[in-house]
Amino acid sequence: MFVPLAAVVLLQVLGFANSQGGCGETCPPLNYGTPVPSLCEGDLAENYTNIDRVYETCHPTVGDTFMFRDFMGAGRVTVVSNFYIGCNAGRRETGVFTHVAQRYYQQYGDRTNFVTSLKGGTNCERWAGIWQLDAITLFPDSGIVPREVPLTVLDQDSALRDDFFTAPFPHPSYVILDGDLKVRHKIVGPCCGFESFFDCVADTARGLEQTLTRYIDAILAEPVVESGMEAPPAEPMVPDPAPGDEPATADSQCTWSDWSECSVTCGDGIQFRWSTGECEGAPVVTQPCSMAPCVEDAAQCVPEFGATHEVVTVASGFDGPRDLAFHPTPGFHLGNFSEGRPFYPDEGEEAWIVNALNHSVSIVASLGSPRQTTISRRDRGYYHYMINATALAFNMVSDSGRSSDRDSFNYWAVCNDDMNTYLGLKEPNNFMGPTLYNSAPRNRNIVNRLGEECEPDEECFFLHADMLHEAPGCIGMAHDPELRTTYGNVYWLFDTTGNQENGQLVRFDFQQPHGPGSMDHSIAAVRRFPDVQLTRGDPGVHAGMIVHPVTRELFISVPGENKVIAVHADSGAYARTARQEYPIFSSRLPSFEYSIWECPEQRDFATDIDTPTGLAISPDGERLFVAERATGIIHAFEIKSGSKLFGIATGYSTIGGMEFSPTSQVLHFVDEATNTLNAVRPNSTCASPVPSRVNPSFDSMATTAQETLGRDFSLYRDYECVVDALIPDAIYFDQVHDDTGYASNDTNVQSNMTGMDASAALLADRFDCEYDSELNFDALLLGGYFCHQCLPSGGAECDPGGRCANVQWDGYTCDNEFLVVQDPSTDAVMLTYPDHSPVDMQSVMLKPGVTYRFTVKGDITACLYDSPDPAANPIESGCMTKGPLLTSIDAGSSRTFDQGVYLRADGELIMLPVEQRRLRS
Repeated sequence: MFVPLAAVVLLQVLGFANSQGGCGETCPPLNYGTPVPSLCEGDLAENYTNIDRVYETCHPTVGDTFMFRDFMGAGRVTVVSNFYIGCNAGRRETGVFTHVAQRYYQQYGDRTNFVTSLKGGTNCERWAGIWQLDAITLFPDSGIVPREVPLTVLDQDSALRDDFFTAPFPHPSYVILDGDLKVRHKIVGPCCGFESFFDCVADTARGLEQTLTRYIDAILAEPVVESGMEAPPAEPMVPDPAPGDEPATADSQCTWSDWSECSVTCGDGIQFRWSTGECEGAPVVTQPCSMAPCVEDAAQCVPEFGATHEVVTVASGFDGPRDLAFHPTPGFHLGNFSEGRPFYPDEGEEAWIVNALNHSVSIVASLGSPRQTTISRRDRGYYHYMINATALAFNMVSDSGRSSDRDSFNYWAVCNDDMNTYLGLKEPNNFMGPTLYNSAPRNRNIVNRLGEECEPDEECFFLHADMLHEAPGCIGMAHDPELRTTYGNVYWLFDTTGNQENGQLVRFDFQQPHGPGSMDHSIAAVRRFPDVQLTRGDPGVHAGMIVHPVTRELFISVPGENKVIAVHADSGAYARTARQEYPIFSSRLPSFEYSIWECPEQRDFATDIDTPTGLAISPDGERLFVAERATGIIHAFEIKSGSKLFGIATGYSTIGGMEFSPTSQVLHFVDEATNTLNAVRPNSTCASPVPSRVNPSFDSMATTAQETLGRDFSLYRDYECVVDALIPDAIYFDQVHDDTGYASNDTNVQSNMTGMDASAALLADRFDCEYDSELNFDALLLGGYFCHQCLPSGGAECDPGGRCANVQWDGYTCDNEFLVVQDPSTDAVMLTYPDHSPVDMQSVMLKPGVTYRFTVKGDITACLYDSPDPAANPIESGCMTKGPLLTSIDAGSSRTFDQGVYLRADGELIMLPVEQRRLRS
């Protein structure tokens, strides 16, 4: 695979840095020198994690459950291991851990407990079998055959890892707890630091046995506090019979229920029957059924539209709006004052609209109130992180129960319909995916041009908290309101590129975000669902996606097939690594899961919809609203029956995203052709709602079958679909997407924490900016370039006519921006450049055709004039306190600026001369 020269240089100079925190046992682990809250030696587990959380084992017995509270008791020891699948060096230690676990089990029984977190996407039985064989191979003469332990948890949500081994703590690693579940030791295994499974030789891995034995024996030998006596020696445990030794049981008789009634009272539905014994094949069988056609009644309505309604434009002036979302906490991002403007978050709601054509987000504050106003904001590197963004989604879950340092409530993400062409300047390399942001304004989540935390008087920019790279050409996205993951950063995406034949559904879990200023993608999980085939249709069409918080169904608009499908968000199973078939991925390290999942439950929810786009679920969760772009109709479907209840004509022809406002509960949508945000407002209450079309008898039988069959009951599962999980080859953990500047394994490559790097500095002199040149523009971002001759428009966003200067790793400055400040020693008003260096008033000369920005700091009140006359009126930009003054030196303007531009501030006058020759020309 071709590696661009700039990326090679960066790799050679920066070298390899383990993104799991090296192999040191420092706890809490340090991320850029800042401690990350973590469970460490001396801590009680119950103060950091929920010890009553129920975990289900996948080995040695499938379906057994335990809680860590079960392991409490005087004289007891619990050991938790942290491993990843694959042929990484850490996996070499799994056989040692399994051997030690079985040895202690046979000697001490349940006084010792060993737990393994199996993660990375895999088949549990196969991997546990490999570990057991490794144990026998590593200790051939021990006579110990692992069978009963360790308790293996298929930690697909990485909850065990996040609770006990919060990144960047390295792996393989182990936590040893006493009977109070107090951390006595937290250690790193001897294979840490080795590149592959085979690099860590058996003798090195076996060193783990001595370390664990020393620590565990010491705890077991301690006096039992409760009785004041030594713990009595445990009776040796007799291993349980091996699988296949159990006595045979008679098969149950196969019986089937009667067929259910049809699922609907009118229209088309399904009916089912289910097995009440041990029958071959699927336990549930369905078939279509039809009732009399549904009769429309003009007197009936749906509550969200009322008996009568009106469609009104509530905001306009956008630039290719594709999607909208309401901020769950109005004012959280903007506060009461930002960029020199007051905001009133207590008045109205806050809508965020993503603009595909200018790659920005418009924030409509105080929506629907007299103080409604709109502000535009985007990423400084919009040409990569926010280019042609087509979907935006917030984490709206305010009551997740997650700890405050982990909860991602108020986070949001965008996805981009782009192949990473840098506005058409470079050959596409497909290295694109969703970008995650934290809407909190603190901690550099929004920054000024220099990358500093944005102050209320400055122009502000988003700074992303994470980005993953496995879904170019994305046209739809939804946040998953699940409560199982540690951080709540799960998003579903409509990836139009898929396998280059059809689009696919992809699940992104950012897990622990790397935070502003980092490029570490090693803690994340990306799962492709190739069975969910998606077709985009015409370019530029948004695809609505939304997860029902109760039923857990993910609804997806498929514009290219004129239908809406439903996929159960918790269905499907790991099949194999995606690193072979889909070489674009974010990290080579095993802690980054990139996998293929198969056999999800899916169905066609609604068909024959002419280009479906925006989706929204009613506030009561009972109806799905679908925008039909080609006709401008918004349809209302009953979710439980799938029956179409109602529809209204909006008069718009390019509807994109839709969402109900969380407080007023009014349906809003964006329209691209008119660049508007619109609302469907009920004029009167719906007194005669369309009745439910769910057949109560069908519903009752489905409830009975669910209670009887449990997980085996599904009306939409393909029971013939069988996942044959494959063990990944080691080579798939060695390759990486080297065609970008993100190729380095050094997680500090975009941070001034590591200091100026000579190889990155060389990029400043690269002028080979051509479409097919060897210079990779991702390498510019990697090297800390926000301003560069090869980036679109120079990269940085200066006001018109301004020229930027790069400030490596931090940001950039513009030569047409000044700060109006008070001299700290004299209190006199003075001008400085954005880097706070004073302006030499003898050398400054304003140029025609340039817009100049004067950012007024502190409590100074400043005005701009075209004359020194005290009686003159300020020019159009007026006066400002704590905010920007902008003026354009334009030859076509009525302002002549014959003598210059005059800035009057707190009684002082500053004159900035204008280049007259060029002005007159």
